Amino acid sequence: MYLNRVIRRVVLTLVPAMLFTACGGGGGSTPTPSQPIAPNVVKLSVDAGPEGTGYNVNRLYTDVTVCDPGSPTQCQTINHVLVDTGSTGLRLLSSAITSVIKRNRIENTPGLALLNCAQFVDNTFVWGPVVTADVVMGGKTAPSVPVQIIADPAFEHLAGACSSGREMDSAAALGANGIIGLGLFKDDCGPGCATVTGNGFYYTCADVSCRAAAPARASIAQQLKNPVALFASDNNGVLIDLLAVNSSSVARLSGSLIFGVATQSNNQLNSAAVLTTDSAGYVTTLLSGQTLNTSFIDTGSNALYFDSASIPRCAAPAIEFYCPPSLVNLAATIVGANGTSVPVSFSVENALTLFASFPNAVLPTLAGTIGDAKTFDWGLPFFYGRRVFIGIEGQPSAIGTGPYYAF
Repeated sequence: MYLNRVIRRVVLTLVPAMLFTACGGGGGSTPTPSQPIAPNVVKLSVDAGPEGTGYNVNRLYTDVTVCDPGSPTQCQTINHVLVDTGSTGLRLLSSAITSVIKRNRIENTPGLALLNCAQFVDNTFVWGPVVTADVVMGGKTAPSVPVQIIADPAFEHLAGACSSGREMDSAAALGANGIIGLGLFKDDCGPGCATVTGNGFYYTCADVSCRAAAPARASIAQQLKNPVALFASDNNGVLIDLLAVNSSSVARLSGSLIFGVATQSNNQLNSAAVLTTDSAGYVTTLLSGQTLNTSFIDTGSNALYFDSASIPRCAAPAIEFYCPPSLVNLAATIVGANGTSVPVSFSVENALTLFASFPNAVLPTLAGTIGDAKTFDWGLPFFYGRRVFIGIEGQPSAIGTGPYYAF
């Protein structure tokens, strides 16, 4: 079974939540990359997020269209969907959906809905039924994809079956209208959920009255999918292409999500190094004498997360972030399971000083603690100024078969 990793966001009490809107605000902005929109490309943005959802920083968004399966007209486009390379599958807030896809529920057994629980390592979770929809992104369509509807009112009373952590059941809690998991794996759980009833991912109604939830198995066909793997072409991975940020903060940043690895002229690796992962999707980070062998690269995390005994932490309410008195420059090495290594330099600034740049949404030197001595979470700041490829498990390419990272 595969781990849904981190979805972290800045502490909301740092600023009044309703002050920050999707329009962005002061500070300089980095220009949009000048490249034509090809059929295998969709736009990305790092911005303020959905209106009225608080201070969202380092959050990577795109638009996703969902359609009634087989219908070119019964469709809805959802904006500000969080792009997350640390999870698998499309999850949309019920409150953001007006289309007919809500009625296309997958049943575990006749009359009993299949329910999905996604738990993240920052002690948050999302819960809701699984439906079927065509997923359209740019010129690509993934047909009949299992999709989670987050916080569907018909099943919200059963959310306690998922986790004792904090539920992300609204745009304000999530900082987005949904999550699109474009990680290393095709399915959000894999063979384990098809054979093990108490898998922690899938549930169903205990009876037709649906007053309680019961653990359930879910076949591979029923599980949430990485929609890219279901495209007819350009389906072996994705490329996240974001510009560099040359100041401590800017208002917003634009970029591109490009489908396929070495399949078109716009997704060639050129000089990128390929780092394969282990079977769980991890690489190793070498930092200050530490060997962090459960490291990963994740757009869904809004900072670089690692543990350090030498960098001071912030005071409340930002205690999970670092607040050094001056800029800290660090050097690490990321090592793949194939032995390929790439040096990475990065900097850490005082998080409270960075947050004072509100409403700027792009903070490239934001870092915090992870509470795990074996892990480095290379969050969204890692992607600024890099072309980062995510190779999907089992999908062949000119450079090998996934899972791998390349940059």
